Amino acid sequence: MKQAFWANPWFTIPALVFINAGLLLALFLPPGMEILHLNDWRREPLNTFFRWATRLGEVWPFLAIGLLSLLWRYRIAVLLAMGGLLIFTSSQLLKVTVSKDRPMLFFANHGLTERVVLAGEWPHGGRTSFPSGHTMTAFGLFGVLALLAGRRRPALSLACAGAAALVGVSRIFLIQHFLTDVVAGALLGLLAAGVIWAIDQRWLSQYTVLDSGILNRHRSSPPAPQPPAVS
Repeated sequence: MKQAFWANPWFTIPALVFINAGLLLALFLPPGMEILHLNDWRREPLNTFFRWATRLGEVWPFLAIGLLSLLWRYRIAVLLAMGGLLIFTSSQLLKVTVSKDRPMLFFANHGLTERVVLAGEWPHGGRTSFPSGHTMTAFGLFGVLALLAGRRRPALSLACAGAAALVGVSRIFLIQHFLTDVVAGALLGLLAAGVIWAIDQRWLSQYTVLDSGILNRHRSSPPAPQPPAVS
């Protein structure tokens, strides 16, 4: 697992900086204040920007990238399918188990609803705040992609880290989650990516057929010519 995290430091280090910065802020900010501090920023075009950005943490990027990858490399599709299943089941289980109030329910219970400036849409209510499933999905998805890209593609890896962090920020901006929910989602998503990468390196790497695709079918190497028999 340790080797999985450092297989691509261009993603891992920015992800850990984001997580630790969030933890540090959470130590000094009372619950909900991170959302109220963003009130003045909730206006156009930022509202629309973050509503689109948060979709990077939904199921459709998994499906789109997974289906496209079938054309070139089956391994990507297999790893994303495994990651999606792991992230969805674990995040839903944690949400039900922890049963933490969503921000709007929290503000309503504390008589603070009127202090919240909405981002154009009424946020979700209920008790499914911890962890942030969108953030967990984003860090898991982009973490796997960065690990597959390798450390020799720093620009792509940094872009993956930035996209994952953007999803986390969007969940706070859109009043869907608290900072602690986002930090937990980022950490769990990073762990999920590490688990999937470790499984690939330990067990799946031996199946070279996974490195082919529909447009790039695996061809076995022709047998080496045999030397003529000596009479």
